[in-house]
Amino acid sequence: MSVIRQARVEDAAILAEAEREIAKIPGRLASRPEELKDDAFRATIAKLADPAHGIYLVIEDAGHLVGHALLERRELAVTLHVVNLTIAVHEGAQGKGHGRKLLQALIEWSKANPEIEKIELHVRSINARAIALYESCGFREEGRKIKRLKLGPDRYVDDVYMALWVGLEVP
Repeated sequence: MSVIRQARVEDAAILAEAEREIAKIPGRLASRPEELKDDAFRATIAKLADPAHGIYLVIEDAGHLVGHALLERRELAVTLHVVNLTIAVHEGAQGKGHGRKLLQALIEWSKANPEIEKIELHVRSINARAIALYESCGFREEGRKIKRLKLGPDRYVDDVYMALWVGLEVP
């Protein structure tokens, strides 16, 4: 049975290591493993402990962290209604519904916060499973940055921008 809870600062090293493992496969994350620092995870968890800045969740299965996700509020006055989504299901835990559970928890949190109207994310065009998950939860593609990520010589990947309106949708 999986349990979703607020991330704690002491989770940072495990979450950073999980993302470093995911990042070893080119194109899975925009970051490279060496760019993912424990201190940055600690700082983000601490910042998002205050709901005014967003929320950081983890999912545990059989007592082990198997995924994490966060919503981080934009800081400019004209974009305070927008949160950015980051989600990672740890290696070996994919395909078991953990990502969907985290995503649904974050959508519900957003809907319960009337000042939040829109969830945005970007995902690599080669990550078909993630795109299918987002679409099944109501996200729509809003744009694409062509060849934004360079994975190697003559090997590029598009970044797909997707969003979900949780407030009053603008046509």
